[in-house]
Order: sequence, then C-alpha cells, then structure tokens
Amino acid sequence: MTSQTPFFLWILGGSFAIAGSLATAADSFPADQIEFFEKSVRPVLAENCYDCHGDHKHENGLRMNLRSAILRGSDYGKVVEPGNPAASKLIKAIKHESGVESMPKKGDKLKPEEIAALEKWVQMGLPWPEEKEVAHGHDKADPMQHWAFQPVKKPSGTVDSLVGAKLKAAGLDFAPQADAAALCRRIHVTLTGLQPSFEDVRAFEKASAQNAKAAVDTLVNKLLASPAYGERWGRIWLDVARYADTDGYQVAGKDIRYPYAYTYRDWVVKSLNEDMPYDKFLMYQLAADKMVPADKAKSDPHLAALAFMNVGDRFISNKDLQTDDRIDVVTRGMLGLTVACARCHDHKYDPIPARDYYALYSVFNSCEEPANDAMPVIGRAPNENDVKDYEAKVAEIAQKDLEFKKKVYEEIRTPERVTEYLAFAQEAVTIKDRTALKGRAGALKLRDKVADQWADFLKRHALKAKPHPVMLAWKEFAALPADQFAAKAPELVKTLTKPDSGLNAVPRNELAKRPAPKNFGEVAALYADIFNTCLAGTQPDNADWKQVREILQTDPSPMSVPVEQANVFFTRKDLTQTVKMSNDRLKLEIEHPGSPPRAMVMVDKPKPADVSIFIRGNPSRRGAVAPRGWLTMFGGESFKEGSGRLELAQKIASKDNPLTARVIVNRVWTQHFGKPLVGQTSDFGVQTDEPVQHDLLDYLAASLMEENWSLKKLHQRILTSRTYQQAVLNTPDKALKDADNELLSRQNRQRLDYESMRDAMLQVAGELDSANMGGRAVPLTDKTVDSRRSVYLLVNRYDQATVPATFDFANPDNHSPIRYVTTVPQQALFLMNSPFMQQRSTKLAEATPVKGSTIDSEAIQSLYHRVLLRDASPDEIEMTQRFCNDADMLKRRAAAFVWRYGTAKVEKDATTGKVSLAGFEPLAHFGKVGQNTMRWTPDKVHPSKEYGYLYIGAGNGHPGSQWPAVMQWTTPFSKEKIRISGAIKRSSDKGNGIRAWIISNKKGKIREEFVKPASSVELTADLEVEQDEVLSFVVESENNDTNSDSYNWAPKIERIASDGSVAPITRADTDFCGPSQWPINRPKPQTPLAQLAQVLMMSNEFQFVD
Repeated sequence: MTSQTPFFLWILGGSFAIAGSLATAADSFPADQIEFFEKSVRPVLAENCYDCHGDHKHENGLRMNLRSAILRGSDYGKVVEPGNPAASKLIKAIKHESGVESMPKKGDKLKPEEIAALEKWVQMGLPWPEEKEVAHGHDKADPMQHWAFQPVKKPSGTVDSLVGAKLKAAGLDFAPQADAAALCRRIHVTLTGLQPSFEDVRAFEKASAQNAKAAVDTLVNKLLASPAYGERWGRIWLDVARYADTDGYQVAGKDIRYPYAYTYRDWVVKSLNEDMPYDKFLMYQLAADKMVPADKAKSDPHLAALAFMNVGDRFISNKDLQTDDRIDVVTRGMLGLTVACARCHDHKYDPIPARDYYALYSVFNSCEEPANDAMPVIGRAPNENDVKDYEAKVAEIAQKDLEFKKKVYEEIRTPERVTEYLAFAQEAVTIKDRTALKGRAGALKLRDKVADQWADFLKRHALKAKPHPVMLAWKEFAALPADQFAAKAPELVKTLTKPDSGLNAVPRNELAKRPAPKNFGEVAALYADIFNTCLAGTQPDNADWKQVREILQTDPSPMSVPVEQANVFFTRKDLTQTVKMSNDRLKLEIEHPGSPPRAMVMVDKPKPADVSIFIRGNPSRRGAVAPRGWLTMFGGESFKEGSGRLELAQKIASKDNPLTARVIVNRVWTQHFGKPLVGQTSDFGVQTDEPVQHDLLDYLAASLMEENWSLKKLHQRILTSRTYQQAVLNTPDKALKDADNELLSRQNRQRLDYESMRDAMLQVAGELDSANMGGRAVPLTDKTVDSRRSVYLLVNRYDQATVPATFDFANPDNHSPIRYVTTVPQQALFLMNSPFMQQRSTKLAEATPVKGSTIDSEAIQSLYHRVLLRDASPDEIEMTQRFCNDADMLKRRAAAFVWRYGTAKVEKDATTGKVSLAGFEPLAHFGKVGQNTMRWTPDKVHPSKEYGYLYIGAGNGHPGSQWPAVMQWTTPFSKEKIRISGAIKRSSDKGNGIRAWIISNKKGKIREEFVKPASSVELTADLEVEQDEVLSFVVESENNDTNSDSYNWAPKIERIASDGSVAPITRADTDFCGPSQWPINRPKPQTPLAQLAQVLMMSNEFQFVD
C-alpha cells in the first residue's frame, strides 16, 4: 500500500502539471464564443442598439459597439454583470422587467431567441473580438498594405537557414537533435496519429546510428505512404470543415443523421493519401460538379467533396444561417478571413465591405441541396444480395409513403371537400394573417395549405379585373351583398346565361339548368360540381370543358398537384404520422449494407439568385443588390457562370491569392510544432500581427505552390529539417531570449489530442484494426467501436459525446481554427476511473505473457515495450514489482465486499447449547421478479412450490416456509476487530413476526432477536474475527408462519482501530452481489498487471510527445 499512492500521484500529478504549462487559448475568449457573438449577438446589437448607442450617438452616456464601453456602463452606472444575466440591467431592459426602462425604445420587443442569445452572451462573460489598434506593419489608412495581403515572394534559403539567422541574431542556437527514440515516436504521431512499435523504435535507433539523415528520410517517406497518414490529416481537415454526421437540432422526433456525410470524410482521407494537389483539393470541395467529366457528372466519386458545404448545421432550416455558415467555413477555413463579420456592416478592420459578404451570399443562394434520394450514387454495395434486400425494403417504404399521400390526395378531391374548400376560399381571400387563416381552416377541419391554394386560385382567376371566362360567374356573384344576395341573384343569372355574357359555356349551362342560388354557398357548390365532373373525366371532349380542365390542371391549383407531391398539403399531424416512414427510410440509407454510397452534393439552381444586402443583417430590410462576385480587396470580379462556385474556387486556389498557401502552411506547421507561425490560424486580417517567422512562412508557401501544391512534400520539407528535429530542451538562455519559442530555438512538447490518445490506447492493447478503413460512421454503442480509429466514430452535433469534448475535440457547430488545449479535472477522472481505460488496460494485461503466479521482470519489460517503447530501468522494475504486490494485496482485501446468498437450517446443540448453521444451499436464480428490483430466489418461478416466498434483495428479503433467508460474509483478514450494526425492520402489522440471527462458524451465535410485526430491532456486536471466518445473517419465520414476513435489513460491518475509531468495510445493500460474486454497483477490481498497464497509459511519457 505504501508505494501505490505515490506512484499514482507521481504519474497523474506530473501529467497534468505539464498539461497546464502547455495549455494554449485565444488571447481573450475561445473561438467558438467569438463565433457565437458574431453570428447571434452582434446582429441584434447592430439592428436594435447602435442608432442610439453607437459610434456617433451615446444616449445616457452608453455606447454598445465596444465591449470596454459596455462594461464601463452609462451615466447611471453599470448595465451588465458578466456571468450574471439576471443581475444585468441590459437583460432586464430587453425583457421589459419593472424597475428599468424597456429597450429598445423604437420598434418591437426583441424576439425570444434574440433575448436568449443576449442572456447567453452575458452568461459567457461578454465574449468579443479583441479590441486593439490595427496591427503594426502598415498604414492604418491603407489596410491593403497589411503583410498578409501582399503577394507571396520566396526568400532565398532553407527552413534551417531562415530559422538559424534569427537565432544567431538573438545570440541563440538550435537545440541538440532529439534522441532517436523520441524522434521516431514524434514523427509517427505527427504523421499518422499512431504509435510506433518497440521494434520500430529499435530499428530506427539502429538506422540513425549509421546515417541519421537517411533514417529520417526513410521513415518520413514510409509514413507518408501509409494509409494512416490520410486518416490522421483527414481528421485535422474535418475540424476546418466543421464535420459532423448529424444536424444540430431535432424536431418532432425526426432522425437527424446525415446518411452520406461519411462519403465526404472518406473522400478527404483518400485525397490526402493520394497527395491530391491542395489547390485541386479546395476546388473540388466548392465546385466538383463543374470539374468532373460530363459523362460522370452524376457518378464521379469526387462529387463527395461537395459535402464540405453541406455537413454543417441546418439551423432548423434557416436558409440565412445556413448560407452564413457556408460563407464562414469557406472564408475562414480556406482564406483565413473573417468575412462573416461583414454580415451586418462593413468589416470593422479588414477591407471587406458588406457588399462582399452578400456577393458571396448570392453565390450560395444560387445553389440548392437535393433530397437524400436524389443525391448522386457514387458506388455500389459489394454484396448483390444486400443490394436486392435494400431495394426491396426501399420499395416497401415508398409504397407506404405513396399510399399515405394517395389518401390525402383523394381526400381533398372528394366532391364534398371540394365544395367545402371553395366555400371557404372566398373567405380566405380576405384573411391577411397566415396564423389566423390556419386557425380558421382548422376550426372548419380543412387543410390550411389546400385552402391557401384555392384562395390563390381565386385571386388569379376569379377576382382580377378581367377574370378567366370559367370564373366570371364567381366574380359577379361574389360582388353581391350578402343581405341582398337572394333578391339580386335571379337577375344576375339572366345576365350570365346570355350567349354573349363572356362566361364559359360549362358554368353558363349549369346556371341555366338550376334555380337561382340563394346564397354564395350554392355558387361554390355549382363550381364544385363542375370541377368534380372535370376531375372524374366524364365531361365531353370540347373546347369549353378543355378550358375548365386547363384552369384546374395546367395552372397551379390544388387539383394540379400530382399524388406523388401531395405532401405539400400535409398538416402537422400528417407530418408526425410520416416521421416514422421518413426515419425508416433514413435508417435504411445509413445502416443497411446494401445502401449505395451517395455524394452529399450542392447543385446550381436553374437561374442564379442574387440577393440584396440585408441592412444591418436584417433580412426584412433590404438594400442594393449584391451580384455574385469576388472580394473587392482582391479585384472584385463578377462571377458569370451559373452560381459562380467554380469561379470562386478558381480565385481561392489561385497562386496569385496571397492567403491560401500561407493559411494551409500555417495549419500544417501548427500540427508539427504545437504552435502556429501566425497566431490566429483562421484570421490573417489586419488585427493579426506579422509573424516573427514571416520569411519562413513565405518560403514554405512559395515552395508548396512550386511543387504542385503537394502537401506530402511540405511535410517532408518540415520534418527533415534540423528545426523540427530539435529536442524539447529549454535552457535558461532560451527561456530568457525566446520565452514563447517564436524563434524556434527548440521543439515544443505536445499532449496527444483526443483521437491520438484513444487510438494509441487501442493500439497498444492490440484491439485497433487499422486495416478497416472508411465506411459509415460508427456509433459509440456499436460492437466494433473499440476496433476502429477515432476518425470513423459518429460525430453527433446534437448530442456531442462528453469524453471527446473533455479532451478538447473540435466543436462541430462551427469551423474550428485550432484545438485549444485545456486542463480540467474531468480528464484525470477519465484516465483514472473510466470503463474505457479499465477495458484497455485489462486487454493489454491479458496480452502480456506472465510466467507463473507472480509478475516478473519480463512481464514488466513487455509492458514497458508496448506502452512506453523502451526498457524499464532496474529501479523501475523494482518499484513496479512493489506496486503490483501492493495491488495484489488490495485485490485480496477486495474480497471484503463479497456476499453470498442462500438458505440453511439453524441448529442448536442439545449438550453445549451452541447455535450453528447447517446445510447452506446457495440460491440459484438472480433476476427481476415481476416489476421488482434484482433479487436472489431459489428458482425462476416465484413463489416457489418448495421454498415459498423466499428471496433476498439489496437490503431486503423474505424467508420461506421452513427455509430461512441467509446472507453470508467471509472475513478476508487474518485478525481484525470489527463492529456489526444495522436495524432489521418488519413493516407489516400482519402475521406473527420473524427471528433474526447473526451466527459465526467459529463462535456460534453472536446475536438473536425476535422482531414483532410493524417493528424494528437494532442488531449490533463488536467482535474479533479471524481469516476465513464466516458470518451468517439469518432471518426465519416464527413458527414457520410466513404471512407478511417481508423485511429490510442491511447489516454494516466496520473495522475498529486501536484508538476506537471505525472505518467502513462493507454494507449488505450497497455491496449487493450478483452472479459474478461481485457487488453489482462496484467496478470489479483489476488485476495488478492491468493496474500497472493503466498507470503506464496515464503517464506523462505516454500522454505527451517530446
């Protein structure tokens, strides 16, 4: 015991101390909070607050367009309490609470979602982009002089010469090269996200001793050719692409999974493995449909790339937010520009007018996403039987869907319903409010969408100045006052039935045959009869009936909608009924092995749809049209071809673009060094300072473009440099002159990211199936989950998994610029206590050969080789053997938690009077009885024919007829003084009571008590016990009368120390055991070797890369 705790604390405490020293974050607020502010808060402030509290007007001394000004407050004091919305005057004002002036003064009260956004913002602490002077390096009056907007020019030299020159100028030098073992692991992790084997490390050490440069070159090339490279770097790109396998909101029980997002993920992995030129990599994600051969326009695998624009949130079908999200991921992800900040106004710092934002908005507004079943099929399931089964099931669901639509289709076309809809349509024309129309239609049990279309039909054909000939009579009768209708209708009939009246012959003849209508409902019935005759197809084939047919079926009307599209008339109730069919179809697409892979594409609309600028981001306030086009700062050319996506892709991927190459080089560098060259990886705007290593950035960017945008060559150039291969060595001189390592005087220690940590644990445990690549997202509940790399696990945007988020997994709600490294207690708790860790360490221990019953040095060395990739030192072997011995002792002590359950006879020796227990028989069945909790019974049938109502549960039970209920506890200690306590309670007032015993197999009776009906008795005893002494806790019915003998009894056993203090050992209810002979509510103790394996996987040496 003495060595175990220090060892754990040494491992764990050191690990998280280092984690804390390495933690990085944004200068002020996390990127996701800034993102929330820009998308959800700034538009509200701009639209509702800036007129009175902006740059030029500060009513009551309050300014709302600067965080510092908001915190400063108004002439009357503070208006916000960061972190406390309820105490903030601003929130009270917008909620119109008493005691403060309601805001905004002009216009309506803010919408509930706007109030909620401001409350969340205040709760966060008012996240706001950093307020500072425009970055140095250019004239404030001319932001186009900013360093990042200048053309990329390749400086002379190499990575090492450029870095070396700055080090020399600072009086520093490179750190020594990392030792071969550390370098081998570093290169493996950075390129593949996986660990090398012990044999890999040994081979690299041997090769390095002969020729260090050749050894590194060979290793880098080998790993770049590994499929694991694409998996590692594909996951890094998925952060940029805000990848997820689901929507972010769930409405009406709808399945929110994206059935084909996985094809995008697999395309990314494959493209990177094939070293697709980065410019093409970007272009395909914006315009693959414009780039693939015409004969493959609906089947080319590259179409999967278009999901880059579609795997984001759907924002409850809000098209404006979807488009904003696409603009953001394209501009921040590919260009490193925060164009979305120009949504409400011209960009505050960068030369990006709002017109540019809406020019890009017009590009994406000119596109649309097809339905799932219209997505291009880009492959076929390998098993034809699976394909046939899938197609049959799809057809079955489609038939059910068609039948439901047919039911609606036929219902709205019955003569009675057509009459009712036409009668209501005239009233509906006068109802301006959509909600009121819906309510009125509902009251009449009519479908509001059908009524709406009939009303539109009347507006277009009957109520115009010059109505359609078929509808002339409708217009004339509708003009009659209701109170004079019956009186004036006969004269109107005479006029309308004249041959020259202009009325189509079909309604003219029908009017002539009938008595004059007494009210407008009879006019509606007349037209309903005509329309129903036409729909039935029984009318003569002449020009007059053709006119009727055309107005019904050619022009848009409820009758022109085909049965397949009857869903346009679905009510909320209908949609609820069809959700199951929709979910069943989606489930097939996602889970059935015969489902074909499809590309989650975006296509151009038939005609481009340029939009007008939203004044202050408000869609209801429009300014000038913003035609599709490029950013003004880089030329502002208009896009003419369709939506303009291909032209946009060409502009972004151009070598003339000063941002694209720099941005990706900075992202790649960040992964290799743990720190970017440019501090803001997705914001190269004028607020971002020129990097210390500007020449290095441009050298790498220019080299990337020269070498056909090859990312693999970029990796080679970086990883084979002396700069990359430096040791993690911080001398006092370096700490003084290069505290933040901006001069690159050493390598940075990095903590494994979540995926690398999880994959490495599965790898060393021998569970990872690295050959199983691609395919549909794997749910965390799937039986194969512990054999798959993390890149393939389902990313649920709606219900994000806790553990990945705890370890800083990218939030898929938005584009993620970088993984911010945090240190929180939950990380330590996961490493110490999670089932995942216990399962991995147990698997690893099982795979470790052990000779005999003790853990020898060979077993320890085997673990060190697999986990830490090195030999254990003699001191470590000695320490770990002590640790394992202590752990083994603890495991033996864990037997103190174990209880057994059965029945036996209480016997009393006639001579000595000693009480003992005879013939203990374990209860055979464990499970639920009816609706009860888990319990032990003699057999599955309860009550039992032989044993009656006998059972034992967690702290409760019932004796059987002539069969006592017995709980047994065996002491695992050689000699201990213990205390037994706990009351036994019989709740029922029926029957004649029960008798309780505590009996030792060594000492005989310890206690005996009779418990009367509806009473309780405390049973306590202090005694000294020895190894393997069995204590039995017995309950029997008095005189074998079991009527109402249910009881509650949870004996507690404690250890009594020499000073009289007590410490808990076990308690019968909390340590209630199941068939595994272990408490069902306690994790089962690991073997000493498994505990050692877990400790090694928790260690600094495993969790961090030097």
